[in-house]
Amino acid sequence: MQHLLRKQIITGIITGSLLLCISFASLAQRGEVYQPFHDELPFYLGMSIGLNNNYLNFNRNIDFIVPNSSAVNIINPKNNMALNLGLIGTLRLSKHSLLRLNPTVLIAGSKNLYTYTKKNNPTDTLTMNAASAIINIPLALKIESDRYNAFHFTDLMRHYVFLGGKIDYDLLGSNRSVILSKNAATSSRIPYNNTLNGLDYGYEMGLGVSFYLRYATISPEVKFSYGLRNLNKGEPLLSSIKDVTSNFVYFTIHIEN
Repeated sequence: MQHLLRKQIITGIITGSLLLCISFASLAQRGEVYQPFHDELPFYLGMSIGLNNNYLNFNRNIDFIVPNSSAVNIINPKNNMALNLGLIGTLRLSKHSLLRLNPTVLIAGSKNLYTYTKKNNPTDTLTMNAASAIINIPLALKIESDRYNAFHFTDLMRHYVFLGGKIDYDLLGSNRSVILSKNAATSSRIPYNNTLNGLDYGYEMGLGVSFYLRYATISPEVKFSYGLRNLNKGEPLLSSIKDVTSNFVYFTIHIEN
């Protein structure tokens, strides 16, 4: 189910990006080269806006097979969409390689992290809900192609790939969570300690396309982000879960000078 959702998101992102870029390209005048000296800039700045999809991975331990009465015996992650807003600073290392810093705020609000059932109450499907506002600080090496003609315009665009590391910090990670009961007969909101750590680190990779217009460069981009830290805080509820890691899929539009 997650793979199908990811494919739908990525397909929609690519389609939307192409339509957006074509509309920007149509504003240019044929034969005119915009920002011809952009490659000579030692550094440049910008901003970004986009959407992301976040989901958890659970690595179950041997106790998951025969959990104690207070631990979960069925658990499934929930996909969550969020808005991401950021700033960009790019340092040129050589003609085709750059170093990019893109601190970003992920605004998710209250989100359902996962659903689960417990051995002592297998008929009631519960949902763990928590508020989230994440600061994402990624540093990446960006490799870009030469500029090339497209849509009958000269030196209009270039493509690029990037790879790097990241630190994520959830500003609301220390807040308490809420367990939501799906059983209509016992519908309730039960306060509970947050089961996940707020600090994470990992690696990221992605690709994008840059369009050089008269006053700005527009770069739609897809990024895949993988957490490496075990986010399980060791609460009794997740005693049958060994590791919890967090993954993201981003679609972002960068606007740079």
